[in-house]
Amino acid sequence: MEQLPIFEVLRRRVSMIITVCVIATVAGYAFSFLLSERYAASALVLVRPQQPIKISSDKAAKENLDFPMGSSTSVETPGKTYIEIIKSTELIGKVVRNLGLDQKKEAESGRISQLLPPYVKVALADLMQSFKDLTAILKYGRLIEDDPFTKAVKGVGDGLSLKSREDTYLFEISYKATDPHVAADVANTTAKIFIDFMEGIRSSEAQYARDQLLDQLEQSRRQVDSARQRLQSYKEAHSVFIYDSEYTAKLKVIGDLEVELAKAEAALAGSQNTLLTVGLAARRTRLIRSLHEQEAELAPLPRLEHELKQLELEVQNALTAYQVIEKEFQEAELKNSYQTPEIRLVSQAVPSQLPSSPGRFTIALASLLAGLVVAVGLAFFLEYLDRQVRGVRDVEDFVGVKVLGTIPRVAQRRWRQAGLL
Repeated sequence: MEQLPIFEVLRRRVSMIITVCVIATVAGYAFSFLLSERYAASALVLVRPQQPIKISSDKAAKENLDFPMGSSTSVETPGKTYIEIIKSTELIGKVVRNLGLDQKKEAESGRISQLLPPYVKVALADLMQSFKDLTAILKYGRLIEDDPFTKAVKGVGDGLSLKSREDTYLFEISYKATDPHVAADVANTTAKIFIDFMEGIRSSEAQYARDQLLDQLEQSRRQVDSARQRLQSYKEAHSVFIYDSEYTAKLKVIGDLEVELAKAEAALAGSQNTLLTVGLAARRTRLIRSLHEQEAELAPLPRLEHELKQLELEVQNALTAYQVIEKEFQEAELKNSYQTPEIRLVSQAVPSQLPSSPGRFTIALASLLAGLVVAVGLAFFLEYLDRQVRGVRDVEDFVGVKVLGTIPRVAQRRWRQAGLL
């Protein structure tokens, strides 16, 4: 068969291609009415930390191990964390319990499905259940049925959509359901439970920090009292109350005794009277004894000074630590008096009047493209199967010899003009 151009094949099969495309488009659009209409509702939540997020322009802040880092990382991370918290089974389970979704049966919203007879609906439901049971057997090797609560949690998790607004502290909590009121209730309840959950975490962390600081404050206060008691006991035991004046007084006494001793020795050396010499010698002996006693009392004073200073330093350190902890405790009390981070519902979800899915125009367009592909493929397939003779190449292939000449087609009008007809 002669290799015909592609456009020639499409031209001959254009009617079939148009028919297949129209049928596919109409079938896809009609099928969209079999699908259940779903309504979307979105709640907007603000989560703003107490400390503002700062994006540094430093190279060190933009690079990690010589790899450039995006500047929005510090903004996106909290939002992603909150999204993962909302998607947790525990939080979704609370939504299901609060709304009783495990006890509700989702209503059918497809227009055609509402027109089906009850026995057809029952047959379709049984068929779907049999298919689910077969899937469970193939997957787990035995029939496993989820309880209504687990099914409801899975359904809410599948229908819940969470999206963080770029470079903001806002993110959306969206939910799709066949009932617009259920969609709005789930979105609002999820936002409320999340806000309560975050508030509970904040309160528990603040209370834990306050209790820890309170214990540290009490322990520090006992350390201050203990250090002061040791200092007082040491002063009382060594009769040390005003160390500087006592030490100065003893030095003055020793200095006076040394002066008197020097005078006595000078007088004793220059005395010629025997009785006077005996008196001076006795006086010199008393001065030496008094000097030794004063020096003996002065000797431990440096050690007492060191120990006293050490105890006073311990009191000062304990008091400083107490003041630092007391300041932290007061700051914790202040932080506990207001909400941080700030979490609130910016806008509630409202029931939508228009369904968000199915997108009938999208389904129709996809059906049109699919029909076009199938029609073009079918056109080439039929062209391959068609064995009609359409040219010289077909004749040569059939008889096995070369064609020497061809007779061109002449219109009947020319035959009449030539008098042959």
